[in-house]
Amino acid sequence: MIWLFVTFFAALAAGVPVAFALGLAAVLYIVLTGQVGLDVLPTVMFGGMDSFPLLAIPFFVLAGDLASRSGVMDRLVRFAETLFGPLRGGLAHVNVGSSMLFGGVTGVAVADTAAVGSTLIPSMVRQGYSAAFSAAVTASSSVMGAIIPPSVAMLIVVYIAGGGMSVTKLFLAGATPGVLIGLGMMAYIAAVARYRGFPGGTRAWSLADLGKEMVRAGPGLMLPVIILGGILTGYFTPTEAGAVAVGYALLLGVFYRTLTLQAVAEGLLAAAKTSAVVFILFATAKLIAWLLVLNMVPQQFGEFLKTFVSSREMFLLLVVFLFFILGFVMEGVAAMIMLVPILFPIASVYGVEPHHLALIIVMTVQIALVTPPVAVGLFIVKSISGASIRDISIEVIPFIGVILTVILVVLFFPPVAMWLPDMVAK
Repeated sequence: MIWLFVTFFAALAAGVPVAFALGLAAVLYIVLTGQVGLDVLPTVMFGGMDSFPLLAIPFFVLAGDLASRSGVMDRLVRFAETLFGPLRGGLAHVNVGSSMLFGGVTGVAVADTAAVGSTLIPSMVRQGYSAAFSAAVTASSSVMGAIIPPSVAMLIVVYIAGGGMSVTKLFLAGATPGVLIGLGMMAYIAAVARYRGFPGGTRAWSLADLGKEMVRAGPGLMLPVIILGGILTGYFTPTEAGAVAVGYALLLGVFYRTLTLQAVAEGLLAAAKTSAVVFILFATAKLIAWLLVLNMVPQQFGEFLKTFVSSREMFLLLVVFLFFILGFVMEGVAAMIMLVPILFPIASVYGVEPHHLALIIVMTVQIALVTPPVAVGLFIVKSISGASIRDISIEVIPFIGVILTVILVVLFFPPVAMWLPDMVAK
């Protein structure tokens, strides 16, 4: 099996896209070993995509895209500005706050990066923030988009892990850590604001303005409430919730008179492209996962771990380390598809609750958005800000520290995240 991984990483080094590198490694392994026939490939690959719950992914991606195009993002930004604008470093706080609010709408970190970045990075630069810092705040705070519910990444990990897990419970588990990440980033901004000479704020606090902007942003803020409320009350499944979110986003566009037929068509195309990439990853990574199970790699790896990993906390730290390191060279979805089938069977040996493990994995893989050389989030904000990847990478380090700190808090103190789903379950 070692040659399978050698082939995969060699293909990555040669610039082959992750999905095709996974498929190439699997096909070469099958051809060279003759362990199974090539005629099984279509069945296995289709099996990796053939799932009703996975339909939620294109729905949530489309809902977030339409919400952004319909003007919801602008209203959320103005609402965040009334809350955080008067603080020193006001627009930086607004940036984090907007990501926190928009994260409850899109469920996709990359969408959050693009939407918030195109709106706020130019404004921050005009106010005197460096282009690199503006880009770093945007890229790092966007990780909340995949942690604060709803979350496409959580849908993916639940599907990969198999039966026995609840999407609703995992959604709820992500709420508190997502907010803690946002508050931690704001604390860092507040700590360095005076030292770095950030602007003193964009406006004075006004209760009237706050009420006005809350009313304007209210319909957009209702989107995550409708999604989670419908799932919790049993009115619809997560997949149906995605469809409801799309319908609601369309209604908002009609109500605001901002959504044209061309914008809807562009949103459908963007959602199709994003979803296609994810589903190709599912298909090719399913081959890798199938071969690993066929060769009993999870069992062998579990036996190997028992020799030096003796506690639940050590196992979870190893999980964080593995996903953090892989994040430098691989997209988060691909890393999850490869490792989750191996790690989840082993986790039960150490008494790790599946939703707790899934949450830690989802939180850790988001760091891949801001760790070069892959760093999709950094490349998005680079194109908007004009700053170099090197400068942005330096500015993003403290924010990565905040994310890792929250991950460790959740790792060692599970009730920090699990109190909300446990309370709802009662």
